[in-house]
Amino acid sequence: MTTLAAELLGHLRLSAASALVLHRDSLWTVADDCFDLHRYDLGGRWLGQWPLLPGVLPDDPAERKARKADFEAMALLPDGSLLVLGSGSTEGRLRGALFDPHERVRAIDAGDLYRALGAQLQELNIEGAVVQGEHLLLAQRGNGKGGENALVVLALRQALADLAQGRLGAEALLAIRPIRLGELDGVPLGLTDLALGRGGRLLFSAAAEAGGSSYLDGACTGSLVGWLDQAGQPQGLRRLEPRVKIEGLCALGDDSLLLVADADDPAVRAPLFRLAGHWLDTL
Repeated sequence: MTTLAAELLGHLRLSAASALVLHRDSLWTVADDCFDLHRYDLGGRWLGQWPLLPGVLPDDPAERKARKADFEAMALLPDGSLLVLGSGSTEGRLRGALFDPHERVRAIDAGDLYRALGAQLQELNIEGAVVQGEHLLLAQRGNGKGGENALVVLALRQALADLAQGRLGAEALLAIRPIRLGELDGVPLGLTDLALGRGGRLLFSAAAEAGGSSYLDGACTGSLVGWLDQAGQPQGLRRLEPRVKIEGLCALGDDSLLLVADADDPAVRAPLFRLAGHWLDTL
């Protein structure tokens, strides 16, 4: 597998960056251990933040993990709203938020959809989201029981109707498509984010994290990027250096990628990387 070097642009104000969306010439990101939406310029300079949920999380690591919303996925919707979703890995993580173009926040209850997914997947862990055509796609990360990576396909029209009511329901679910990623250095790979590239190509990031749990963090041996073909199978896999846990990516107009990583350490600020557009020439 070809290895590509990503350029470090800087470090963000948050630690556990878990999603990345390009919108209004800015980068928008959330972390799995806080309640805020952050905005940065393309070089990583902080531009502001907004609370998505009320309250303050405790400082104690174990209590914080137990009470966090685990925001792991974010998608730009057709009206310019940002949909942020929890992982669904515990009952407290079945929620999300909708941040509209007027900077208003609406709570989203994803419990109905997530429980339907949980009935078909051994250990639910939603970690990516993107709109592609008439579908809202969610990435199921297979770092838990069964190692089930999958692409969850939702009908966008139904999902938007649900969101207008403050929920995501099982009615929008069209399919769950298994994704086979294999291993990196003997550690199973798990999907961590989705993005659209040139021509609507469905890009993804994946990380190899030991431990076999969607709740507990494990040692990460590295990450890769690639794209999914029309059958939903991975193509063009490229390993990244440095060996960090990439959890968010977005594509720029010149085909370069911006990526954020989570060090699983609240004392370490999340790094922002750039992968030059010529990475596609290696496919």
